[in-house]
Amino acid sequence: MAIYIRATQTISPQETFPGKGIPESIKVHDNFLKCCLPDFKQYFTSLNLRRMSTLVKSGNVCAIETLKEAGIDKPDAIITGSGLGCLEDTEKFLNAMLQTNEGLVPPTAFIQSHNTIGAQIALNFDSKGYNVLFAHKTVSFDTALIDTLLHFNDSDAAEILVGGFDEITAENYNLKKGIGQFKELPGTNLDIRCSESKGSIPGEGVSFFLLSDHPSTTDYVILETVNILSFCKSEEGIKEWFHKIFTKYRLTFDDIDLVLAGLNGDFENDNIYRRILNNCFRNSVHGYYKHLCGEYDTASSFGMWFACNVIKNNHIPVHSILNEISRPYNYVLIYNQDNMKNHSMILLRKKL
Repeated sequence: MAIYIRATQTISPQETFPGKGIPESIKVHDNFLKCCLPDFKQYFTSLNLRRMSTLVKSGNVCAIETLKEAGIDKPDAIITGSGLGCLEDTEKFLNAMLQTNEGLVPPTAFIQSHNTIGAQIALNFDSKGYNVLFAHKTVSFDTALIDTLLHFNDSDAAEILVGGFDEITAENYNLKKGIGQFKELPGTNLDIRCSESKGSIPGEGVSFFLLSDHPSTTDYVILETVNILSFCKSEEGIKEWFHKIFTKYRLTFDDIDLVLAGLNGDFENDNIYRRILNNCFRNSVHGYYKHLCGEYDTASSFGMWFACNVIKNNHIPVHSILNEISRPYNYVLIYNQDNMKNHSMILLRKKL
């Protein structure tokens, strides 16, 4: 069964919303990347705005514009992924507990947890169908995509809204910087490509997609497959994983026109990508995208939005290319891995 991507929108640290495509020039951020937020007053009343956190507002607005682009009133199902969910609200609740010595605290921040965005979207569009969120760390969005493919096969759903979202806060940044996950010395997102130090450059983002099991005049990309490989420490094992999946779809490594790798600025982590690209995909265009969005658990959702735009326009900006090969972009692979713990691949194909 072919699954068509009918519409996609993203709110990111770049000027990408609504529907602005991949920027040709990069917005520079120091230390960590925060989203360029839209004017929420265009979408909600002042009362509703006060009740929602920034991430909840961003998720709802991104979903609204995605459905508007797709031209449908409401989805048959809503499937989302998030590594940390509404982190700002979680911190508010925990800090309130500390300040009151675990006494009575307002419940609003506690209520706005991981699944708030999917639930709020369902309320906005009167969608009473399947609604679930996956919180599987760095493969949260990829797991949501796998569940979407399964749901198309096992239900009558024809149009499914799929999203990935995570946010960064100053407190979370300082905590993870303290354990070496983020870079110790100050830097910018422009440093990702040439970094020779430990630690990634964090970011945040919200991306949504309207997937359908039947073609229309507006879709231009087919979601071929999604797959996850866990705890593989061998490059040969990763190569065999790719080979097995490509064979199923009658493809070879040379058929992949563009590989978007999840380089994040961590020298050791990024060297894994470079070895895989050079050993497995010698004849493909090598690209990357996290210099635009930063590293976060569902950054692959931004990567998928990026890939959709590349296929649509048959163009990738120079700032995102790692080698000098030029090809038409019919097959695009998004590959992410987390220090050899979780590997994920999303394969897209141009609709002919």
